[in-house]
Amino acid sequence: MIMEKYVTDCFFANKVKRWVAVEADPVSVRSVKLFEQRPCDESVTLPVTSDLQRYFMGENVDFSSYDVDLSGFTPFQQEVLTATRSVHRGTCITYSRLASMAGRPKAVRAVGNALGSNRVPVIIPCHRIVSKHGPGGYSLGIGLKLELLRLESIEF
Repeated sequence: MIMEKYVTDCFFANKVKRWVAVEADPVSVRSVKLFEQRPCDESVTLPVTSDLQRYFMGENVDFSSYDVDLSGFTPFQQEVLTATRSVHRGTCITYSRLASMAGRPKAVRAVGNALGSNRVPVIIPCHRIVSKHGPGGYSLGIGLKLELLRLESIEF
């Protein structure tokens, strides 16, 4: 029997009124999921979970020390998601700017699709990527995207 190396932690993020489930080991994050209903028993055992709790309380947290498991993504998706990690708290960039950063300046829609496959929101801060004319879309819903931006003092 092969033992899964990841652990699932879970907590309630009061400011965004969502349950957060984190699948990770002490140095690598596999997924972060947000739910309206409680998905698992509450537990906080991993450093990344503690950092996510602090983030959802409004603290400025640097997630760059955590490796992210990008297995299963195409090379292009990996480039987009990796470039997204360089967008710092309190700032936003456009989808077209991110496409350029990923080395594919004409692939704006493909960038949006790659962001839609992000399984570690906040750690890979796809909510900070916006359209030229407004906040753009978000796979977890535009309302949550706006809440995360407000948490970082960005208003639309």
